[in-house]
Amino acid sequence: MQHRAGPFSAQARAESPFGSEARRLELATRAAKLGIWDWNLLDNTFVYSPRAREICGLPPGDEPLRLEQLQACTHPEDLPRTHGLLLRALDPKIRESVPYEYRVVHPDGQVRWVVAHGEALFAPVDGQVRAVRYTGTLQDVSEWRQLRAALETSEARLRLAIEAGRMAVWEVDLRNETMVGSPELNRLLGFPEDATPTVEQVRAGYPPGERERVHAGMVDALARGERFVEMEFRYNCPDGEQRALLLRAEIHVVDGQPATAMGVLMDITDRRRAEDALRASEARLQLAQRVGKIGVWEWELPSGDASWSREMYVLFGLDPDAGITPDAAWLATVFPEDRIAVDEAVRRSTESGQPVDIEFRIRAHGQTRWILSKGTPVTGSDGRRRMIGVNQDVTGAHQQRTALEDRNRALQEEAFKIGRERERVFELSRDLFAVAGFDGYFKVINPSWTRILGYDTETLLTRPFLDFIHPEDRAAANAVLACLRRGHQAPPFENRMHCENGGWRWIAWTAVAEYDRIYAVGRDVTQEKLAAHELEAANRQLRNQIEGRERVEATLRQMQRLEAVGQLTSGVAHDFNNLLTIVLGNLDLIEMTVDEPKVRRRLELMRQAALRGATLTSQLLAFSRRQRLEPKVVDLNGTVQGMSELLRSTMGGSVAVAAHLQPGLWSALVDPTQIELVILNLAINARDAMPVGGSLTIETANATLAGEPRQPGEPAAGDYVAISVTDTGTGMSEEVRARAFEPFFTTKSVGKGSGLGLAQVLGFAEQSGGGVRIESRPCAGTTVRVYLPRAQAGAAITELASDHHTPAEPLAQRRVALLVDDDCAVRDVTAARLRQLGFDVLEAGSGGAALDLLDRSPQVDLLVADFAMPGMNGVEVAQQARARRPDLPVLFVTGYADQTALAGVGEERVVQKPFRNDELERKVRAVLGG
Repeated sequence: MQHRAGPFSAQARAESPFGSEARRLELATRAAKLGIWDWNLLDNTFVYSPRAREICGLPPGDEPLRLEQLQACTHPEDLPRTHGLLLRALDPKIRESVPYEYRVVHPDGQVRWVVAHGEALFAPVDGQVRAVRYTGTLQDVSEWRQLRAALETSEARLRLAIEAGRMAVWEVDLRNETMVGSPELNRLLGFPEDATPTVEQVRAGYPPGERERVHAGMVDALARGERFVEMEFRYNCPDGEQRALLLRAEIHVVDGQPATAMGVLMDITDRRRAEDALRASEARLQLAQRVGKIGVWEWELPSGDASWSREMYVLFGLDPDAGITPDAAWLATVFPEDRIAVDEAVRRSTESGQPVDIEFRIRAHGQTRWILSKGTPVTGSDGRRRMIGVNQDVTGAHQQRTALEDRNRALQEEAFKIGRERERVFELSRDLFAVAGFDGYFKVINPSWTRILGYDTETLLTRPFLDFIHPEDRAAANAVLACLRRGHQAPPFENRMHCENGGWRWIAWTAVAEYDRIYAVGRDVTQEKLAAHELEAANRQLRNQIEGRERVEATLRQMQRLEAVGQLTSGVAHDFNNLLTIVLGNLDLIEMTVDEPKVRRRLELMRQAALRGATLTSQLLAFSRRQRLEPKVVDLNGTVQGMSELLRSTMGGSVAVAAHLQPGLWSALVDPTQIELVILNLAINARDAMPVGGSLTIETANATLAGEPRQPGEPAAGDYVAISVTDTGTGMSEEVRARAFEPFFTTKSVGKGSGLGLAQVLGFAEQSGGGVRIESRPCAGTTVRVYLPRAQAGAAITELASDHHTPAEPLAQRRVALLVDDDCAVRDVTAARLRQLGFDVLEAGSGGAALDLLDRSPQVDLLVADFAMPGMNGVEVAQQARARRPDLPVLFVTGYADQTALAGVGEERVVQKPFRNDELERKVRAVLGG
């Protein structure tokens, strides 16, 4: 079968009198990546150029195509639209020639977007004008559409970020003093939303001297060659409100002069107020301690190490700056016989877990003073015990108490007189006085019974007193009787008493029991009840509104407190890690030069104390969520067994702790430190749900999940190692369970919890690659099941590293290391470690000095950089060093693992301060290739 030569075939090109023009056309379309197509409507055949076939996913060749082939490669959703456009293009009356986009589907399933440009050729056929040919081009625009979609998404995100951050975007032409800004700018500056304030109107809001200060800051930045400016300033809105604003701007210079400035403006008024309030609160606390003569102390157990606040030294009549240790101060001032009593009280407190409350005497400034000491034993998550408490000078109160005792003896002599007067009060009182027996009858009543209820004395004494109580109140009355019968003190209660005239009176009772008698006093509160009922109806709506506002304000205060504590703990942990690095490093160096066993034993004790400090800083970083997760292969059965003693001591004697550990449990890939905190967190939540005691069960199991997650936070399908914590406590309702993972949501009373416990558990599980499920019903207990990712089969389980330090083995050949650390003491210790490994060490105290040394030194085999440094941090130093020497190995040391800045750095190139378990030597060898 012979095919007619298409317009793009070699034969057609050779026969065409315009062969050269066709050739140029083909070259042009190829350069533009255009495909050409031609549809002969007389014989209904299609000819596609090679590029057009490639765009549509059609096989190469010159043979004509059929309509069915083209329809098959067109996306089904686009066929109706393209067919309608085609009809309009071929209609002699319309002859529409417009480009249109549609999708084509390649045989491998790939979907591409194309733009078709076509024009029909019309001619008379059988006496009627109709379309005879339809010719055009095809262009693949998939990449262009992707770029356009990405740009639209980026713009939407930018708009969302600006709106969420409540930032105002602005631009000022400094030459002609014109300004434009986003709608948020008017809100920040206090202008109406539809206003167009001038530059002069904006300048009018600067307090005296503030505008000059802002302008001077910009001038100084330009003088230093900086284009970006950031500063805070005060601004007075037209309505009189003063706000604190943060300005971030970029200044463009033309011909040496500032031409335009553009940037963002943010309202930081609330943040400034919170910071001022925090500083004021701290100052008030210090003042209260000084005025109240209160000192704070902390005692480590069982080491006996103690720490005192400055107020403690002043309380004991000592100079806080004299260098006296707490032990020496204690021995020098406390009466010897009182020290024995205090030591015994502390011993009993640590054994029972109950607070200590004791008074003792000291000698200060030649006088005897009485001190009240209150302390509470606590156990940290690392199992260490300590006592925290306060001491207060109660000499005046002690003297008053002695005088009071003398006064009581005098009062006893008057008691007999008062007894006689009571009988008179009993007769004349308007309240109801009664003595009743547990047999249900009154024994003695005063005359007020007849005056209030109308019954005579004989009737009241011969009928059971429950007969006079309203039927609806008898159950509560029986409960009070049962409480009194058990010897307990009954709370105040009310009930309705029947009157002889048929009415009811509300009586408020106070009752106590002694032996087989009940002594009760009742007051007629009928009128008060009626008034209270009316007042309650009027106040109910107001209370609801106030409670809603208080919940919002309490949540905000809690968030501000947690953020402040998180920033404080992370900063303290960073500085403490640097100090511990110096201590541990110098201990290693001293240990290498000492052979005396007693000295080496004391050095080892110092090492263990420093390592406990390192563990404490790790916990501080975990609390503030500044710690990098280090997933390792962990045996959860071993983890639970290792925590058994800690869990039992934490639960107390009223909660029984049991563990059901599955044999053959898979290994989990998690951070071992964080999983211990998760287990302890869940156990404490379970304990709080069992106020009167119960049982706590910890269970491990292998879990293979197949279905989709049923609730947010649950894990996806896969293999997991599950750890479950089950209690027999109060359980959760469906509404509470649905909100259990919300941050700051808690059902505990005020001051009993932050509402972050389960939110932190869920965050850890999801960050580790797992999830959490909760199973609970009211009064039926709760099970929290945490799913953790399964480690690969055969992976080695992480063992707790030994704290013993072995001397470093020198490298096979001498090398040069460039060490940069802004702390000279830490740098000295690290340099000594590197020299033990066989390095010649070049030291630098800043990133700029390190880069200068790198430029001047021909041989540098290793860069060791501290991460947290002023000016240029370790990552920035490494980036510039690698730009100079791409193959230079880099090792980072840090006491504060910033998750964002070190996100792309592998664990093998990060050494945590303080250095433990020869970690520095091991990772140096690793980055050098063994």
